[in-house]
Order: sequence, then structure tokens, then C-alpha cells
Amino acid sequence: MTIATLTPATKLRRTRDVVATDMNGETVMMSVDKGTYFALTGSGGPIWAALDEPAALPEIIAFVRREFDVTQIDDLDAMITEFVGKLLDHELVVPVD
Repeated sequence: MTIATLTPATKLRRTRDVVATDMNGETVMMSVDKGTYFALTGSGGPIWAALDEPAALPEIIAFVRREFDVTQIDDLDAMITEFVGKLLDHELVVPVD
């Protein structure tokens, strides 16, 4: 699945093989299956933490707007959609069946 084929109702969750920890405000992650490392800064870490429970893209966007009080950023939806798309591309999140 890609971000282009994701419906607004599709719930996503973190992939179970990813180990993550906070290091000085940065979320550092490793895919155990693939042996790849990732680092998330800014709102990436809180979005990752929120995906501990399944959430649809509109819920993720609403979470960021509430958590960071960013109601005045016009392209926020596109920015979050792109970020979630990258998580999907790297198989860090998967659709919930």
C-alpha cells in the first residue's frame, strides 16, 4: 500500500519489528528485520508514539494540530501526509486488517 492508495478510513499502526527509543528529543528507530536505522525529529517522534494505537490519516493530522497548536499552517495536511507516506514506503507503519 502507498499513500496514494490509502483511504481516509484506513487505520495504520507501527510495524512490530521496529525498536524505538528517545535520545535527547530525537526518536531513533531500528527495523530489526531489515537492519535499517531511522531518526525522527520535531513532530515525527510524537506522531510515531501516537501510532502505537491504530489511527487513520485524518486522526493523525488532528492529533498534530491539537498537540502542536498549528492551526495556521496551510500545508500541514500535505506535510503530514508526505511524512506518513514515507513511513509506509519504508514499511515502518502498516495498514490494520
